[in-house]
Amino acid sequence: MVFAAGRSIARRDVHRNGMIAAVETARVVRDDAEALLTWTAAGSDCMLRGTRDGASIRKMSLAERDRTPSMLWPRRWEGRHVLIRTEPEADHSVWWFFDLEMRFEGWYVNLESPVRRWSAGTDILDHALDIVVAPDRSWSWKDEDELAERVDHPAYWTAVEADRIRAAGKRIIGDLEAGRFPFDGRYTDFRPDPSWEPADLPPYWDAEVASR
Repeated sequence: MVFAAGRSIARRDVHRNGMIAAVETARVVRDDAEALLTWTAAGSDCMLRGTRDGASIRKMSLAERDRTPSMLWPRRWEGRHVLIRTEPEADHSVWWFFDLEMRFEGWYVNLESPVRRWSAGTDILDHALDIVVAPDRSWSWKDEDELAERVDHPAYWTAVEADRIRAAGKRIIGDLEAGRFPFDGRYTDFRPDPSWEPADLPPYWDAEVASR
C-alpha cells in the first residue's frame, strides 16, 4: 500500500485494546521503501481525547484517565508545522518542527511501535518517552514519568518492554550526537508544495484498525 504525494492521511495512536487515543492528519510528501515522509501544517485536522465537556486529558494521571469517561474531539494542529519521517519497522519517527514563518525550530524523536498501514493512513502505539533536540543538537528526554507510570498497565507495556523503549532512545542519541542523518541538517530548509491546504480527516477515519 503506497500513498500518493499530496494526499491527506490519518496518523493514529491506537492502544493495544483497539482504542484510538489520538489522530493527526498530514499531507504525503513522498512514500517509498525507504520512508514515509509527511507534512502537517498548522490548521490541519486532529481528533484528540477529552472529557465529556471537551477538556483535555493530556495532563491527567493514568489513574484519573482510567476512571474518567472520554471521547475524541475535533481539534486543529496549532502553533507550528511539522515534517515527519517514518521508516518501515522502525521503533520511532523523527519530526522536524518549523514555526509559522517556516524557520526550523528543532527535531523531535517520537518513540513508538513500528508503523502499521491501513486504507487511509497509519497506526502506531505511542511509547510516551520522547527526545527533544535543539537546532544545535543539544537534547533532553521528555515524559520519562509517563513511560514509568504505564509499566504493567494492560493498555501499554511491561517493565522489560519499557527498558527496550529507553534503549531505542539511547541508540538514536548516538546518531544525533554524531550528527548523522537524520540530524545532519537535511530537511531543515524543507518547503511544502505551496498549493497544499492544511490536511483534513479522510472519510471513515475511524472505521478500521490496522492489524498488528
